Amino acid sequence: MTLNAQIIQGEGKPKFAVIAYEEYEAIQQSLASFDNLEDFLDYIHALRIKEETTSWHSLDEVKKELGL
Repeated sequence: MTLNAQIIQGEGKPKFAVIAYEEYEAIQQSLASFDNLEDFLDYIHALRIKEETTSWHSLDEVKKELGL
């Protein structure tokens, strides 16, 4: 998800981000699916790894490689 936010600064530093209400609702719904922030961050990390992964292996291939 890409946020389109207007950044409001105070004393030369970012202080607030203003986003469209629809984006706020989407974020709120996404966060409601998780018990805590750590779970959400783990999910985001997994999505990034999935995007970066170029080759996949089946469970059977992994078991064979590990001798299981």
